[in-house]
Amino acid sequence: MTHEEGPVRVLMVDDHLIVREGLRWLLGQEGGIEIAGEAATADEAMVAIPDVQPDVVLLDLHLPDRSGLDVLREIRDRFPDLPVVILTMSDQPEYVEEAVRAGATGYLVKNAPQPEISRALTAAAAGDAYIQAEVTRPLLARFAENVPRGGDLPTLAPRELEVLSLLADGLADKQIAARLGISESTVKGYLRSTYDKLGANDRAQAVAIALRSHVID
Repeated sequence: MTHEEGPVRVLMVDDHLIVREGLRWLLGQEGGIEIAGEAATADEAMVAIPDVQPDVVLLDLHLPDRSGLDVLREIRDRFPDLPVVILTMSDQPEYVEEAVRAGATGYLVKNAPQPEISRALTAAAAGDAYIQAEVTRPLLARFAENVPRGGDLPTLAPRELEVLSLLADGLADKQIAARLGISESTVKGYLRSTYDKLGANDRAQAVAIALRSHVID
């Protein structure tokens, strides 16, 4: 179930009080975001979720009692419909990949500006994935290393290449639509045709194939 109306209710999980205070103030400047609860440890987070009933969990990977990845996996097991956005210090592709594979809906590093954090939370509440642009290409390049080289790929149309390149930069469908001046449904149509041409099942695989085959750089 995705969030439909009112501010996005967020449970913020970070063991540093100063970080929580800063984020509470920053995100409070955005009318569409409400910090509905806070937790400093993994155990506090798991207790808070049923009480707070957030639309999204904003989770640090480094907690004093357990790894944030362990918390993420437990959330996926106990609350499978609850989106989790990672906000952490690490931008290493292996951390991003592990978080995505564990079920993270979004991934941001702590140098992300407030508007981008708000966009990620809003996207996650709407059921869309959001990975900060500066970590997207290293992550997808890592995925691409494991994608076998195929034969000659069908030629992509110029607009399909534009959409695919913006996708590799970490933009969501709505942002791609705004950037190109087309509708979101048109973006989805270009993505479907691109997947078919590349033989891809999803976004990450499509971009990985394109990077591996130098369709995009």
